[in-house]
Amino acid sequence: MIRFSRIVPLACCLVTAFAAAGCRMDAPLPLPDAARARGLKLNATPQPLVIRPSSSGRLKFVLRDEDEQDLPVSDYPLAFTLVSDSNGYGTADAQLSSNQGLTDSNGEAALEIIVGNLTDNNSPVVFSVNATCQGSDGVLASITVTTNAYSVEVVPVPDTDKLGSISIVSTRLLFYDNTTCGELDLTNLDAAPTQPRPAQTVAPNTPVTFAGVAGSGSAAVVGLGLDSNSSVQIAGCVDIPGQSLFDSVTIRTTLYLDLLFPLPEGTFQAASDFQPSATMAPSLAAIKSAWQQWTQCSLDPARLWIDYTLDALASDATSDPTLYAQLSPLRGTMVAPLAGASADDSDSPCHSSTKSAGDTSLESIIDNLFSNHRDQLSGTNLAALPGELDALLDNIHLDSRMTITAANATNSYCVKHDLLDVTFPNALSSISLQVAKLGLPVSSVSGIIATLKAGQLSLPRHEFTARLGTLSRYAFEGTSIKSRGAQDTRGLIKTVFGLAQWHDQNTTSCDALDAALCQQIQQPTGCLLKACQNGLVALAANLTGPFDALDGSGLDFSLFGAAPVVDLDGNGQADTLGSQGHVGTSSAGTGSWWATLSARSGTYDIYGTWTASRITDVP
Repeated sequence: MIRFSRIVPLACCLVTAFAAAGCRMDAPLPLPDAARARGLKLNATPQPLVIRPSSSGRLKFVLRDEDEQDLPVSDYPLAFTLVSDSNGYGTADAQLSSNQGLTDSNGEAALEIIVGNLTDNNSPVVFSVNATCQGSDGVLASITVTTNAYSVEVVPVPDTDKLGSISIVSTRLLFYDNTTCGELDLTNLDAAPTQPRPAQTVAPNTPVTFAGVAGSGSAAVVGLGLDSNSSVQIAGCVDIPGQSLFDSVTIRTTLYLDLLFPLPEGTFQAASDFQPSATMAPSLAAIKSAWQQWTQCSLDPARLWIDYTLDALASDATSDPTLYAQLSPLRGTMVAPLAGASADDSDSPCHSSTKSAGDTSLESIIDNLFSNHRDQLSGTNLAALPGELDALLDNIHLDSRMTITAANATNSYCVKHDLLDVTFPNALSSISLQVAKLGLPVSSVSGIIATLKAGQLSLPRHEFTARLGTLSRYAFEGTSIKSRGAQDTRGLIKTVFGLAQWHDQNTTSCDALDAALCQQIQQPTGCLLKACQNGLVALAANLTGPFDALDGSGLDFSLFGAAPVVDLDGNGQADTLGSQGHVGTSSAGTGSWWATLSARSGTYDIYGTWTASRITDVP
């Protein structure tokens, strides 16, 4: 921050400086007998006031009555205060000859401003004096302290040929000392190497005079064209070379304002792709492992069927405990899983077709129940299910709609984001699920305040209900399971074990298993029927449970990201947010999402890409 050095205290009134204003008056001035509530206009000259360091300058304030033919208002009290500008220009060591004044017969009052030295003679200091009085809006007078005596008048001129439907209602001018336009990024002025002087906002084509411009080096003036929402739509910059200025002569220059970045207002169809495999590997592996049970061993699904039946038998307190003890020794000897099967420590072991004594095992007996339908069992291709799951969960495509309108703040936009469809493009066959039919509690978020900066539209974090596990199961059942003649997981289990037949071909599924095993232990038919049925229920739960682990509670899916704003036809309106490679003459690249999935099994950060295209026919 540039500050004045401290001024030596004054023991008496400065004769020259206070000739008109007199010594400091701190006692309150009485209001006129009839103080005005409105209708008064206060002006200040000169604007800006330029003062050399360690000296003083005078401002003249003129008060007029707008309701009475603009006549001067005499004997009316004014109040004066120093104002620091928010961009860091200070008022330290600046003093006012008085904090109050009284207008004369011409409606005028003079004020002296006394300043000290500059820290850097090449860097002017700018601050303001605020004059107020009852019945007027007051006036803010700009003060520039500088060793430079040059001035330049800048005229901001919008390029109307390129504006299209954009209406520019005001122009904000920023003056950068000791800077060139080449050092400034008009889309990111926060990164400018120097602070500008206080901004001057005027109507388009209205000249603005900047005083105290250095006669060496260069200065830069930036113009920002604002629409009715104070959003920056056009911009420009002009260099002011010091050697081009003349002492006591105001040089005029034109600042042309061109399109800076497109306006991202409208309705856009967004397409997003997420690759969850890397960050969600443990949970995805659990899903695949569950479905690998079907073909983990050479005698599957017979081995699997017996496992779940005996487990259900052991856990049923109402069953005969001797049944389990009788059946367990009849199982085949333990063997290694099939090549390529990634058996988990919790998985039950594989068994051979013979017992330790060489007799036929239960696995072989149950496997023979499928003899009449071996081709149909092979046709279900159960061994392919883990690979199909792997592909399905490798990419998730999200279609959504963004409705973007201007917000109150500059370069801010209000976004409504609606989820439309979730697609699994790498499933056995691509499948899309309509969000509207899924009954998700929160599939639309309103009031998202996005910002446009450096040609990028950035959306802050916003949250939805996703239930990714349930969606993945729906997609898997709607493709892989459906292709095997079943509607869901329970249906697949019924289809597979319905292929098993006892000697009586009308005895299938659990009736067939019960008949075969009960005979082996010389028990009446029906001894294992309940255990078999309970076992198949448990198998279904074991297959779907890992999907459920990917579901969260409440708002379990959050997004934040950004995308380049692309105008393809030069009309100032965004046609796309992000682009895939070259679109016309543009090559902006895709947008990026950083998503968080809050599931029962943990919290996962997922990266995604997206683009959005403007749509005109909004459903």
